[in-house]
Amino acid sequence: MGLQGEVRLSDLKVKVHKISTVVPAGETEQCTLFMSNIDQVLAYYVETVYFYDKGGDAAVELLQEALGRVLVPYHFLAGRFKLNPKLGRMELECNREGVSFAAASCELRVSDLGDISVPNPLFRNLVLLPDEGKALNDAPLITIQVTKFSCGGFAMGVYMSHASLDGIGALEFFMNYCSVARGDGMQVIPKPDRTMLAARSPPQVTFDHTEYVKLSDLMAAAAAAKATAFTTPDSANATTRAPQKHVYKSFSFTPDRIAQLKKAVVDESTATIDKCSSFEVIVAHLWQARTRAVEMDPDSPSKLFFAVDIRNKVDPPLPKGFAGNGVLSAPCVKTLARDVRENSLGYCVRKVQEAIASVTDEYVRSSIDHGELYRGVPALHGGIFISPWWKIPFQELDFGWGRPLYAGPVVNDRVEFVLLLHNGKQDGGLNAYLALEPAEMDKFEKLLQV
Repeated sequence: MGLQGEVRLSDLKVKVHKISTVVPAGETEQCTLFMSNIDQVLAYYVETVYFYDKGGDAAVELLQEALGRVLVPYHFLAGRFKLNPKLGRMELECNREGVSFAAASCELRVSDLGDISVPNPLFRNLVLLPDEGKALNDAPLITIQVTKFSCGGFAMGVYMSHASLDGIGALEFFMNYCSVARGDGMQVIPKPDRTMLAARSPPQVTFDHTEYVKLSDLMAAAAAAKATAFTTPDSANATTRAPQKHVYKSFSFTPDRIAQLKKAVVDESTATIDKCSSFEVIVAHLWQARTRAVEMDPDSPSKLFFAVDIRNKVDPPLPKGFAGNGVLSAPCVKTLARDVRENSLGYCVRKVQEAIASVTDEYVRSSIDHGELYRGVPALHGGIFISPWWKIPFQELDFGWGRPLYAGPVVNDRVEFVLLLHNGKQDGGLNAYLALEPAEMDKFEKLLQV
């Protein structure tokens, strides 16, 4: 996508002055942490960037020093993943290897970047990416780059392993980081013990879990297709069509628009829905509009995935400060494309609500046990995964110079992912960011306004 017509990708020239390794500033326990089956599935990195309009002159020194202090209670983030060959699973070795911290500068002003609330490939220059050649046990779990702009503002780019923390855990880490930087001490004590999410013995799979592809099926499909990389069984058998160039676009949902959609659902005589949340109605609207815009066999399933916070879904609940992955994919909403297209918005909202309600303690335990027996990955082919970034208040992170101008993810090339993002305002609205092929995007944009 474009850069708001103001700055070309090549114009954001960032000079990295120094890369340091930051270790915990005090004594820490050296141990090996168990990683749950949820952690194992989320073994990828997430890139985020936080823009501030002042503080650039002092940010590097202060944030580097505060990082060392916050890494004492968060000592596991200074560790490394390792593969336990006997168990065939990742573990987290708390060995004080440290995190990478870069000091950088840019001659531009923050205002030169245009609308920073729109994810942009340009912003990857503000993130310190580790050497791709690093082995698993050498790669840091987190890197931080502080880039000072000519206006006195700065950007903090973060590269963090999702297997180490989920969104809520990451927010708590940065809340503590901010508090330590301001001299206020820790707000939440992290609890990295994840054994409460271990599989049962013996494992008891009591649901179908069609949201996952078993590792054995994944390998069989790859072999049958003579693939050079893993593909899902669905993709191995799918009708091949010429690849298209996807375009990315951001769509604004104002508070008035959200209220209008909610009212339309409640007013439907066939929906029998007394109320629905902003998340439920927006997810349903995006799913339906996208299904209508994409050329899909009416008898093929239109699949919808989204994550659910399980902290209070399991029994007993996960403790406050749980530092791991306390999120799980809801049961795949798998409905014929014809039904999604032809039914009302209320029909789609009801499907979303049913999926959320079905995430019980038994469902969570069954999902974890399924991972223990079959491994595998989310069965995203032919569907979308909606990630509600806007529900996690990263825009509240104040290191001492006020809230960020904007905080959010760097654009990625995962075309199956739809991001729900904070709109940079404090009005309750949000932005939806997604990718489609050009002709499909034109249809989608029109359908979204219906």
